[in-house]
Amino acid sequence: MISILRGSAASRERSWISHGKGLTVSMLSPGNFFVHHSIVVASHVSRVVPSQDRRAALRASILRATVVFGAARFISRSRRIPRHASAGRLKIAGGHFVDKEERIVLPRGINFSGLSKVPTRPDGATHLGGPKFYEHRDVSFVGRPCKLEELDGHLERLQAWGFNLLRLVITWEAVEHAGPGEYDKDYLDFLRSVCLRAEEMGFWILIDPHQDCWSRWTGGDGAPGWTLEAAGFKVGPELHTSGAAFLHQENGDPLPSMSWPTNYDRLASATMFSLFWAGDRLAPGITDALQGLPLQECLQGGFLGAMAEVARTLNDIPAVLGFETLNEPHPGWLGTDDLSRRNIGPITTGESPFQQMERSSQGAWASECLWARAGIWRRENGQNVLLDPARFQCNWMKQCFAPFVDRFTKTILQRMPDALIGVCPPAFGRESTEAFPCPLHPQSFWAPHFYDGIVLLGKVWTPDFGIEESPGEKLFNLLPTPVRPVLGLEKRVESYKMQLRRKCDFSSQEVPSILGEIGIPFELQYVGFPVSSREGIDAVNEAADAHMRALEEILLPHCWWNYTPENSKERGDFWNGEDLSIFANNEGRAPPSLIRPYLLKCCGVPVSQSFNRRKGLYRCEYKAHQPGETIFWVPSIHFPLGQTKVLATPGVEVAASQSRLLCRNGQYRGCVVIELRREE
Repeated sequence: MISILRGSAASRERSWISHGKGLTVSMLSPGNFFVHHSIVVASHVSRVVPSQDRRAALRASILRATVVFGAARFISRSRRIPRHASAGRLKIAGGHFVDKEERIVLPRGINFSGLSKVPTRPDGATHLGGPKFYEHRDVSFVGRPCKLEELDGHLERLQAWGFNLLRLVITWEAVEHAGPGEYDKDYLDFLRSVCLRAEEMGFWILIDPHQDCWSRWTGGDGAPGWTLEAAGFKVGPELHTSGAAFLHQENGDPLPSMSWPTNYDRLASATMFSLFWAGDRLAPGITDALQGLPLQECLQGGFLGAMAEVARTLNDIPAVLGFETLNEPHPGWLGTDDLSRRNIGPITTGESPFQQMERSSQGAWASECLWARAGIWRRENGQNVLLDPARFQCNWMKQCFAPFVDRFTKTILQRMPDALIGVCPPAFGRESTEAFPCPLHPQSFWAPHFYDGIVLLGKVWTPDFGIEESPGEKLFNLLPTPVRPVLGLEKRVESYKMQLRRKCDFSSQEVPSILGEIGIPFELQYVGFPVSSREGIDAVNEAADAHMRALEEILLPHCWWNYTPENSKERGDFWNGEDLSIFANNEGRAPPSLIRPYLLKCCGVPVSQSFNRRKGLYRCEYKAHQPGETIFWVPSIHFPLGQTKVLATPGVEVAASQSRLLCRNGQYRGCVVIELRREE
């Protein structure tokens, strides 16, 4: 039949039976709605009955309607529906994200962009060094994530891939690079223009105050260069030559793979983070070299002031849902009970904090080492003596991070009262396995990150073998072990699901979660057994499918890392050798397994969903508890028009519009099952 989806409660429905064919045609009075051409086969109906009785019989029967997608056309002559409607603001209720119609929403996000970590002027690509790199006050981030004239093309591509949420990467440096309290109005105006256009095109936006290893001069990105000067560091090549940081700009090529995270354990980054969280306790009485403020307030207060300025700039844009607290926060050396003990691990230097203080005491500092000034160590009789090895000992999660989250939340909500606050915990280390110790604000959500270590660090896809984190477990009941092996692809998917659930559970309370980052490098190599089975295997596509299966099967919203407009074959994402962008060389390269059907808005409670890309089968179950419209996103790459069947629970009206499947349950209450089947 031709199924016309009702668009207004005032619309009148007329129904009749096509005698002798056993088909029902439901028609609406003309109005400003879409006509959805679908063929419904009701082969089990053998007699003609009145419309109301027939509906009841359908609900009571086992019959499931089969709908073949067709095109949709617009029939309104009175007013036109805009091509892109504003996504509108979301709120938090009952541990879920909900829209204004109280439907549960499962956004699908993308990190935009991977190169927003560095300025456009001068070009901040990490392989470019030289004197200009250290001229940190005269920079501009206007043009990140992309030029305004190119924005529509990128957003349209992302929409075509099913993304509807932008985790918009910004940095403190982008806002306040010129000096304390000097905000870059040109950049803030540009950022506002990006958000307004994204809203017009139907995207939601989360602001990600991004950082890696504190700043660009300590091996990553995030904070302005003047923060290092405030703590007494020289912002120059000495940071690298002294070992206080490891910089692509100074090391040159080739850059050891994934070497940048070791900076978290190096003097410069570890010092800055330690002061940011607990400078008042670690270095009492020592003020910053620029404003004379206590170091903790100089850093933490400065960051909060910059984010408050961003919130003030964007507060009237409903599609800007809110802010995350701080990307992948790191405790620095806080929590260390003995500064003389070596830090051993896959992304550490292998040295103790005290060894680093000694080695970098000459060269990294503009004058005397800050930690010597603070009384932690001193030079005595020609030797360096550690005076206070336990100074950094503390419960970082409870004493430092939780109070910061509270302060950040209050700061943002003061400027943007409806904002949602995403609490991003540490991505790795002991602190990443600790539960959040305090109640979160009702407008908060949990925003952890997840990467498969073998995939990210080793850049190999091994479907037959993986590892998973296993905090607290012991090998042979004797030796502590942070990981354990996982054998077989299906076990790997189950392991991903377990690890993702555990990361969400660390919120320790009923709040919704969005996975802020998950992704895979495009240099991925396939390693399988037997060796001959490698032929014809697309490692990136296979790995993405395993990741996505885990996410969708536990109904976890997420933001994929990343989309970088400038990505190239030669330089990847132009940042520390990474190459994870799903756009490269001026064209899309998103693996087909990343572009998949999903439940977007649910008028009820989602129960389960799954997608088998090889069989072309998608299945979703939800509990409908009130009349309304549930929306699925359906990509034609897997379910082409005219070649797709939709099976729906009787009593549910189904219609297709472009890449969306709309299901209305009317008066039906209870379990709804929707299946999509690709016909070969």
